[in-house]
Amino acid sequence: MNFNVLLFQKINRLVGKYRWVDAVGRAGAEWIVIAMVGWFVMSEVAAYGTNKPALLWPLLFLGTAWTLGWFINIVIGIIVQEPRPHITHPESKLLFTPLMNWKSFPSDHAMSAWLIFFMALVFHLPWSWGLCPLALWVSWGRIYAGVHYPFDIVGGAAVAGLVAMLSFYVLVVLS
Repeated sequence: MNFNVLLFQKINRLVGKYRWVDAVGRAGAEWIVIAMVGWFVMSEVAAYGTNKPALLWPLLFLGTAWTLGWFINIVIGIIVQEPRPHITHPESKLLFTPLMNWKSFPSDHAMSAWLIFFMALVFHLPWSWGLCPLALWVSWGRIYAGVHYPFDIVGGAAVAGLVAMLSFYVLVVLS
């Protein structure tokens, strides 16, 4: 058995032992990424005030970057065709039933969380580094909840990093 599966099983075995850890894991796996979007928007408001064009630019860039990242994830998912851990390892525990089971690698949630963090850094938004623990929480939550292997998370973060670097390059070239 490889390291990826062993680490997944070690983390996933904790499900059901402590209700509060299950609640924290599920929150990270499902909802924290939405809070990260709110944090991103509030950081924009703190940075740009009521200047509407300045407020819209980072949001439009984040939306475009997310669309590109999601498309890259879909293409990689079609090529790799790795099923979710609960399908390959029925003994694993799920905190919730995911909407789709056709792909596990790379993680769309991890890509989204890390992209929000990286784009906040690209735009030099205040409190950007506060998003890093939230992205880690999302990453850990997806593994804990039984819907992703650790390398799925790394793949999602790598796609986010690539898209953020492309975004930074485009911003520098356009400036």
